Formats: sequence, C-alpha cells, structure tokens
Amino acid sequence: MLINDDLISLTFKESKLLEILAANPNVVVSRDDLQKLVWEDEGVIVGRSLDVFISKLRKKLDQDPRLTIVSEHGKGYVLRVDA
Repeated sequence: MLINDDLISLTFKESKLLEILAANPNVVVSRDDLQKLVWEDEGVIVGRSLDVFISKLRKKLDQDPRLTIVSEHGKGYVLRVDA
C-alpha cells in the first residue's frame, strides 16, 4: 500500500481486511462477515483476532487523514473515506 509516497507493508490478513472494507467505503461491514471472509479457511475463528488486526491496520492508515476505520458498536467496522 502506498500512502504519501511511503510504501506501507501489510500482512495477508491486513490486506484482505482492507480490501473488504475498501470495497464498501462508508458502509458498515459486520464483524461476522469480516471474520468469515478473512478467517474461514482456517476453520477456527478467535474473536479477538479481528480486533487485533483492525488495530494494526488503523495504525498503518494513520498516515492518511482521509482514511479512518471506525467501530460501529455491536455491528462491525466502517472504512470512512473523506474527500
């Protein structure tokens, strides 16, 4: 990922999460959907794994003030994209 001419490396799961959120900008994507789409191949889903990866992704996106991942309590996550 490139932000302000800086190359930011993402893990496979971070990339997958960002891909899903970016495909649905400013729309809530449910926790269940994110967990299913990113972790379904592994069989076992650990509830806090999603939160950990979202936290890591947020830190990497901090360099671009137009992009913010927001938690919608009890629903899921939203990638807020400001013009």
